[in-house]
Amino acid sequence: MNTTVKLLLSTFLLSTTVFTHAEMTLNTKYFGMSKSYDQLSWDAREPIYNFMKAEEENIKRDLLKTGEITSTSLITWGAHGYAHATFNEKDYYIRAFNYQTAKQDREYTQSTLEKRKHVTLPGGGACVLYVHDKDLNKAASLKISLPENNHGTWCNGVNGLGSARKGSDGVIVSLSYYLTDNTPAKRAQDIGKGWRYMTVLIRFGEQNGKLILTQDDSCLGNPNKIKDIPTARKVLDKCGS
Repeated sequence: MNTTVKLLLSTFLLSTTVFTHAEMTLNTKYFGMSKSYDQLSWDAREPIYNFMKAEEENIKRDLLKTGEITSTSLITWGAHGYAHATFNEKDYYIRAFNYQTAKQDREYTQSTLEKRKHVTLPGGGACVLYVHDKDLNKAASLKISLPENNHGTWCNGVNGLGSARKGSDGVIVSLSYYLTDNTPAKRAQDIGKGWRYMTVLIRFGEQNGKLILTQDDSCLGNPNKIKDIPTARKVLDKCGS
């Protein structure tokens, strides 16, 4: 193989493995609607509602298939973790939510059988971002990493989903969690007092035509105490991220 051919081959291989980026847009307007989902009448909203229910069923099947949950594990879809995105001229539909893991579900079942108090397991509650294409085929997913206290955390809520700063090609997810070695609340009015808040940046990239999700904590930090999307954007602006 001569030098020219080797150079051309190397260039081709490199071009097929590098990440490509294009300006990403994010909204809650489905199927080309002129209004956001929550602004529509029920009649106009119903097809989108059915689409989202099918999306949830696809996610649940995937989580079951991978062993992340059991058939009785609780999934909390929430009211803030959905969006339509356009990236590299492709339509994607995003869901950010939290769920009880299979390991924690089995612990609940076993503790009931043994008539004992259940153990709250590190990672027993997880938060995740799922992305589907317009035909509801899975494009990518990413479990959010919470390394605080040697990963002794329980993610228990997605509080917001928004676009990152212009040019970042990503989404910002705001969530809540708690440390599993904390003393549980004994009174109803104390629930939530030990919760911690975090906002993470998840970047979108494309490699060989495949969507790639990456959690980027280089600017926002991990852990951080950022509770909302606007504050996270300001921090990202200062970093230039």
